[in-house]
Amino acid sequence: MKKYFLFLITIFLLTSCEDIIDLELEQNDSQLVVDAWLNDQPGPQVIKLRRTIDYLDNSFTPEVTGATITVADINISDSTINQIFVFEDEDNDGDYVWTPTTTDDVIIQEGKDYGLLIDLDGDQYYSFSKANRTVPIDSIGYEYQEDEVGQPDGIYAQVYAKDAVGEGDVYWIKTFKNGSFLNKGREMNLAYDGSFGPGTNSDGILFISPIRFGINRIADSGDGAIDDNDIPPYAIGDSIRVEIYSLTQEAFFHLFQAREQITQGDNGLFATPINNIPTNIFTQSANAKESPIGFFCVSKVSTAERVIE
Repeated sequence: MKKYFLFLITIFLLTSCEDIIDLELEQNDSQLVVDAWLNDQPGPQVIKLRRTIDYLDNSFTPEVTGATITVADINISDSTINQIFVFEDEDNDGDYVWTPTTTDDVIIQEGKDYGLLIDLDGDQYYSFSKANRTVPIDSIGYEYQEDEVGQPDGIYAQVYAKDAVGEGDVYWIKTFKNGSFLNKGREMNLAYDGSFGPGTNSDGILFISPIRFGINRIADSGDGAIDDNDIPPYAIGDSIRVEIYSLTQEAFFHLFQAREQITQGDNGLFATPINNIPTNIFTQSANAKESPIGFFCVSKVSTAERVIE
């Protein structure tokens, strides 16, 4: 009888822990999101306007139409405007596009300052960015490696580039495997003077090993699901394209914080609460209907590509 009584208590304790708790999160007003990352590569340039949605909303972010967007090549010293580029939303989908008139037309040139102006529903939003220098890619190497630190046997690649002499150069290294961008949070490969961040006294050095190896595909974490684009990172016949984008200091720390928030789920109980990261998009008037978020940055780009043979 005593054993039966203990059995009933155990069942009660186990089943009593299955209550479902519905979280009621505060509903906030949507905010304008500006995605304006421009570069010196030939072809159309795109600025995207969207609106935020609630944290638990799984739908696509709504597009923002009806805005007037211009980017100007300016002289900060005397506030003169050299050239104006108009971005138009011809498809009415929130993607505002500047289309070159010739194949040689580009917006961004090294060393120049640029201003962004958005006119939306009677309110104006603005930002500024400078086209800093990037560095050439010396080469892309690869080799077969046996199982190390949990990584499977396979072909692993490295990109070789050297930081420019002079402190404060920051870069975003993007990698494309067979034309597909490696876009996971942990694959966001950032470099500060060839290393991870300021204070390392690493000026003018070859990019350190973790950054060189940052062009390999990283497996999904969590449920352990691995698709064909995960690992092994490369196989014979795969193409690797690496692009090194110059950044401003503000853009580097914006992306750094974005990466921290995207990947914080990997920290489990030690993850910090999600919040909006700093923006460089400002309102022209104190009476503007909303405060925008997002970022404006202009970049020089160097590119290299190789096929695994």
